[in-house]
Amino acid sequence: MLPSPAVQSFIPQSIKPKAWYLDVASPTWEDMRTLGKILHLHPLTLEDILQRDPREKLELFPKLGYYFISFRAIDSASRNRTEDRMEVLDGSAPDAGIIGEANVYLIVFKEGICSFHFTDISEHTDRVINRIALLQGVINMSSDWIAHGILDSIVDSFFPLLEEIEQEVAAIEDLVLTAGGGGAPVSPRQYDVPLMRTSRKLDEKQLWANVPSHLSPTQMTLRRMARTRRLITSLTRLLATKSEVVAQIRKRLLTVNGTRRDDNLDVAIYMGDVQDHILTLQHSLVDYERILSQSHPTYLSQLRTGVALTKRSTDKSILYLTVVNLAVPCVQPLIGLMSTNIHIPTNLPIPKNPDTPTGSFHVFGIVISLAIGILCVYISVVRWWWRQAKTKIRQHKIL
Repeated sequence: MLPSPAVQSFIPQSIKPKAWYLDVASPTWEDMRTLGKILHLHPLTLEDILQRDPREKLELFPKLGYYFISFRAIDSASRNRTEDRMEVLDGSAPDAGIIGEANVYLIVFKEGICSFHFTDISEHTDRVINRIALLQGVINMSSDWIAHGILDSIVDSFFPLLEEIEQEVAAIEDLVLTAGGGGAPVSPRQYDVPLMRTSRKLDEKQLWANVPSHLSPTQMTLRRMARTRRLITSLTRLLATKSEVVAQIRKRLLTVNGTRRDDNLDVAIYMGDVQDHILTLQHSLVDYERILSQSHPTYLSQLRTGVALTKRSTDKSILYLTVVNLAVPCVQPLIGLMSTNIHIPTNLPIPKNPDTPTGSFHVFGIVISLAIGILCVYISVVRWWWRQAKTKIRQHKIL
């Protein structure tokens, strides 16, 4: 793989890398068979590449003069989608929190290195080529050094996602601990992510897919937690065996056939830095998962408490309404009996003057007094029932 024309213009023609670098994208069976004959590759190596073996490992083939590295990287396309969706609050996309994987295979000879991949890893290869162009004549650019550059670029690509996860975890933690419920703003932080890139063409379906759905703050918060934990799990799985593979490579560089070499020692030191980065990523992800594992149940308990308080308030309102509704039938027979429009013998005679009342108002006062008495008795019975219920609840709690 050659540098880009812009990079070639800065490279003196008299200086050449000490190791060659060949990058092969999406090789076919014919390509691998041809390269296998030219480079004398082992059939197991060809099989692992063609079958796209996802297991990260280091295999040594000393008789054939090379060692084989299988390493997994983050798919650039899926990482860009994930970074863009970190500002989408509801996380309603079906693949939210999923990280795509890109298998990278390195065959490292003493004189050069071959890389094989079936997805776009141009960001890593371009970074290595630019580093070669900038550091020619300064560093001994052996095949091991180029392999370190690729592995270091793959590991460094995890850090932007780690920063996004850190911001999201901090926002969720603030939401749970300070707000104490769903009444808080859904996103305390806004991330400056471009809405549209000039190189991306969005059709009508994609535009409608990016429109956020109308969800409650509680649903949005729960989806954010689930999406972030899913992303942490994906990254943790990708980083699971990387430290072991890098440690094996470092051990091989420190001792080759029982002897030490100065150039390999320098590369081994760089490999130790890559291993430190991997351990840092793993420890950070463990901390974020621990924070979310505590925040998630806390938020759910807050929701349960809020629902219980709301239910209790609703029960009281229903109880008060029931008491009022039952009080009406208690006084209704008395009022209905005394409001009949009939003439009885005890009525006064009808006077000649229409303005003269036909009866006394004492009966009206008696009816009002009886109604008030009935309501007082009814309220006393209700209070007695209420006290009995409280007593039973207290006894039940003690038992």
